[in-house]
Amino acid sequence: MRFGAHVSIRGRIHRAVDRAVAIGCECMQIFVGNPRQWRPVVYDRSDLAEFRRKRAGASLDPLFAHTPYLVNLAADGELHERSTRSLLHTLRVVAALEGAGAVTHIGSAAVPFPRAVARVAWAVRRALRASEGVAILLEGSAGATLGATFDELRALLDAVDGHPRVGICLDTAHLFAAGWDIRTRTGVGRMLDAFEQTIGLGRLRLLHLNDSRAPCGSRLDRHENIGQGTIGLRGFRAIVRESRLQGLPAIIETPGFDRAGLDRRNLDVLKTLRGKSGQDRLRPPTEVP
Repeated sequence: MRFGAHVSIRGRIHRAVDRAVAIGCECMQIFVGNPRQWRPVVYDRSDLAEFRRKRAGASLDPLFAHTPYLVNLAADGELHERSTRSLLHTLRVVAALEGAGAVTHIGSAAVPFPRAVARVAWAVRRALRASEGVAILLEGSAGATLGATFDELRALLDAVDGHPRVGICLDTAHLFAAGWDIRTRTGVGRMLDAFEQTIGLGRLRLLHLNDSRAPCGSRLDRHENIGQGTIGLRGFRAIVRESRLQGLPAIIETPGFDRAGLDRRNLDVLKTLRGKSGQDRLRPPTEVP
């Protein structure tokens, strides 16, 4: 398992690589613009080239980009159109950076589930048709929005006919809030057994490793530093040493031990839990068995 962080692109986009290197990342995730705005950022070719050069030199692989927080693929009207365009823009930028894929929250809708699935599928299909190479990763939710259950994620994959460029990102804080008790090896095993049976582990392309400030089953998305939350060090030891997860990239989105943002200490904790034997080969994030 390779560990990385979601790092800022503040200043120039290629400075994200410097920040990733500074805290000991082995892979990385970014936004490609302001996550709280719709306005797409158009980057100079020189900035994109410098990003690629720096990342190759630092062996930071793979790279993912996350869509803005505003995205709701299950919405209708103008919000749906903006969300779809934002997903497509993220895909195009991460492709220009030679990254692996775009991670997106799925969203919510005040309509029956089949209609919401149809809206999400339409947006995903449109983005796939207008882009090449990179994956779309649907992120499981904590319970208040779509994707809180493996059955919902399976339905979304089925709605796009299991397209090989569509995969799943699982967040440990979301899993815990959605009711999966992953504080032990047994709990992690049960969760993965269910995922394998319902979806298939070949669709799991990325992990977000975040501890949780909220209790199990709370449906609250509250990230905490590794070992300081309700999942705890025992849970993360079980996760990072689980044989079925070896080869996956894993990204932290933690608040930092000094509450000033991402820090090396969270990654160091994970590396310690991983141990020396955890330096394994990274499975290609777009590979489908």
